[in-house]
Amino acid sequence: MSVTFFLQKNDTRGETITQHRSGDPLLCPVVAWIAVVIRVRSYPGTCQTTPVNVFQNSEGKLQLLRASDMLLQLRLAVVIHGTQRLGFEPSDLGTHSIRSGAAMAMYLNNIPVHTIMMIGRWSSVAFLRYIRKQLQEFSHGVTRRMLLTEQFYSILDHATLEDSGTSGHHNNFTGCGLISGGSGTPLAQAPAFALHY
Repeated sequence: MSVTFFLQKNDTRGETITQHRSGDPLLCPVVAWIAVVIRVRSYPGTCQTTPVNVFQNSEGKLQLLRASDMLLQLRLAVVIHGTQRLGFEPSDLGTHSIRSGAAMAMYLNNIPVHTIMMIGRWSSVAFLRYIRKQLQEFSHGVTRRMLLTEQFYSILDHATLEDSGTSGHHNNFTGCGLISGGSGTPLAQAPAFALHY
């Protein structure tokens, strides 16, 4: 399914975003978009060029859904489900909550940043400001993954005795006789051999 945004807040025109089926019967962009198109086309007087943010009000007239209407519905959902259950107040939500929530879900599932930017139509890494850094899930597995790389080296052109990469530095094992091959000169050396398992 491809959706073309003819005009956006950042003045980008004609940007097309493609989404595929998720496989979930409810949380699927393709299923949701089909439902939107069917709903809009069911209103009398609509056609192929009718905006998708249109709805039929209680008087049977077509009306555009505004950002303020969406915000009201989001905050009402918090009231219905309860702040105790959700962990936040209605006033904590804004219209950006939908986009930042989607960005958060992608980020937590290891989707690359550039993909998040394209799908979310972020023109820069500004979306990172909307992702809640304090969430516990961000650090999940980080420590375990840090241990996957046991050794790494900084390759420098020149080094002084203050550089830990220099032979003879107290934090460099080549200066302690534990690793052979140290040159004894104040030049950083690339490892001649490294074994990883």
